[in-house]
Amino acid sequence: MTSLGPDRFYITTAIDYPNGAPHIGHAYEKIVADAYARWHRYIGDEVFFVTGTDENGQKLQQAAKDADLEPAAFVEQNQQRFRELFAATDVSYSDFIRTSSARNIRVVRSFWQKMVEVGDIYFDRYKGNYCLACETFYADSQAADLICPVHMTPLKYMEEEGYFFKLSKYQAQLIDIITNRPDFLFTKSVRSEMLSRLESEKLLDLSISRRNTGWGIPVPDDPKHVIYTWYDALISYYAATCYDDVDQPIVSPSWWPAAMHVIGKDISWFHAVIWPAMLLSVGQPLPKQIYVHGMILGADGRRMSKSLGNGVDPVECLASFAVDTFRYFMLKAVPSGQDAAFGIAELVRLHNSDLANDLGNLLMRTVKLSLKYLGTRIEPVTEIDFQLDLFPAVAKAMEQREHHRALGVLWDGVRQLNCYLNEKEPWRNKADMVQFHRVMYTALVNLRTILRLLEPFLPSSAAKALATLGREGAVEAFDAPSGGVLLLQESAVLFPRYEM
Repeated sequence: MTSLGPDRFYITTAIDYPNGAPHIGHAYEKIVADAYARWHRYIGDEVFFVTGTDENGQKLQQAAKDADLEPAAFVEQNQQRFRELFAATDVSYSDFIRTSSARNIRVVRSFWQKMVEVGDIYFDRYKGNYCLACETFYADSQAADLICPVHMTPLKYMEEEGYFFKLSKYQAQLIDIITNRPDFLFTKSVRSEMLSRLESEKLLDLSISRRNTGWGIPVPDDPKHVIYTWYDALISYYAATCYDDVDQPIVSPSWWPAAMHVIGKDISWFHAVIWPAMLLSVGQPLPKQIYVHGMILGADGRRMSKSLGNGVDPVECLASFAVDTFRYFMLKAVPSGQDAAFGIAELVRLHNSDLANDLGNLLMRTVKLSLKYLGTRIEPVTEIDFQLDLFPAVAKAMEQREHHRALGVLWDGVRQLNCYLNEKEPWRNKADMVQFHRVMYTALVNLRTILRLLEPFLPSSAAKALATLGREGAVEAFDAPSGGVLLLQESAVLFPRYEM
């Protein structure tokens, strides 16, 4: 039997830019991170799960102006929309950090001063092709035809004085780290891409400030300039381990380094190259892993956009479908680390086949039949017909960052139980109550095992189902068989079918 923990597990998501309403990609990323956070709690680890909003930058300042609001009022309004989405998707974060907060600013200034002390920040004139949406400059080799590789919009040529970070100083060290730490970057394709770029391109020093136009974190000792937003957003991962959400120092436990940064592939360079170089500069340990997920595409297989009309509003989707239907699609239908299309028709199909037919019907017929002939208190039998041992395979899939395969293991168990009941046909063999009792108890304890393992993925549904299959006494350890006396109760249909 596999046993993990106890350990400490610090997991973060990207710090979202609240220049508009959250989109379905934001929901996807947080659900993925939440599944890993809940899994590690389930196996007994102490978990610190941080998300938040990136509230500085020119793009946000412009969005506030377009909305006829001051930047502070604009970010206050929009960060709440992100919190509401995360609540609606059952994202169990521990801390929500805002990059405009005093605690983050304090740590950002500390990072800056340390980088100055070691000679890694200098003042110069920069010029080049700039993307406002990314708030970064791109070399000619990175941007074909002067088009931003992330946003596919034209770059703007700019010249301005400002501060630079000696990124080039760390090129060899970064190559060595990524080469010798195979688990540092997930997926393998992202790891190969980062190594290829580092080995084939000479790193240029990085512009890390812009002229102060009234919003942002001022450069220490030079208020004419503010720090680029991606710089303070990256540092927020570390800042969250230094001060809590009411700006009190965190003395213990020390959560850094992060066990897992969960990010999208469009910001993989910032997290795989720039952030590690910044940490090396100030002498802090690097995160243990950077997990890069794929993109949620429109049902037509193209990147979602307003112009194509193929976007899906997660808030509207959650108003029409149960949260665990939404979570199941994101965790099961979207292979870990890959792009995948999101369509309402496929969501409904998956709900009806996997949740309503496979799991929902299994729970309903097992509980109803047991209640009718055995009552609410189901005593254990001397020996059950079999015990599903799913934990090792689920644990292995989660260790390998393949949560979709973990759910596949659980559904193999669900289908095995359905096959078992269809073969035994207990509804036809009630004359032999000893045999009937053994079959139903075998089904119930195995179903309870599946539901316990399902908690990190579908927390609301698993909790409702487990309440139906109550157990006398204390809750067992995460990998213990679900035996003992079972206390059944009637329940509503767990997954009502949806019709298109």
